[in-house]
Amino acid sequence: MPILKSRQQATLTLAIAFAFTNPIAPDAFAQTAVQQAPQAAVPTTGPPTPIVIPRPKQAPPELAKLLESKDRAAWEAFKRKDRDAYAKFLTDDFQAVESDGDGERARYKVLREVDHALYSDYLLQLFQVEQLGPDYALVTYESSMRYPKPATVRTRRIFISEIWVKQNSDWKLHRYQETVVR
Repeated sequence: MPILKSRQQATLTLAIAFAFTNPIAPDAFAQTAVQQAPQAAVPTTGPPTPIVIPRPKQAPPELAKLLESKDRAAWEAFKRKDRDAYAKFLTDDFQAVESDGDGERARYKVLREVDHALYSDYLLQLFQVEQLGPDYALVTYESSMRYPKPATVRTRRIFISEIWVKQNSDWKLHRYQETVVR
């Protein structure tokens, strides 16, 4: 049984590495990556063979500035409760995982939340942008949020990871993941 688990892990790791080094259309991403991933050579005895995954390139400064400015504008639209402005930053198949433990949220659920934004102020900092391919980028940063006086929790700090994709020469937010800093 451990061999089967190692083979599945090796195949998934290779599929992810292949997908990041050979970008394709986002909607076909997972299916094509798994179909085209090379078969892993996993030994049947002894320790598993390490798989080397190439490190993504640091994004060019102009792309890093562009994605940071898009993130800042998206946060501002959310704070203003401007659903239409916020929606323009998202892909049609956008998914978010927020720190509340409620699991994955589709685009339509996140857009419904815009009307109920609770934070009164925020600070975005420590941006890092890695280009995963010509049409994909990973953006990570930290957000510190302040909530108005009746709130029980007045401040909250989260780390955020996002996948941005280039669609029709425009960069859109495709995936969002946040983790609370304790």
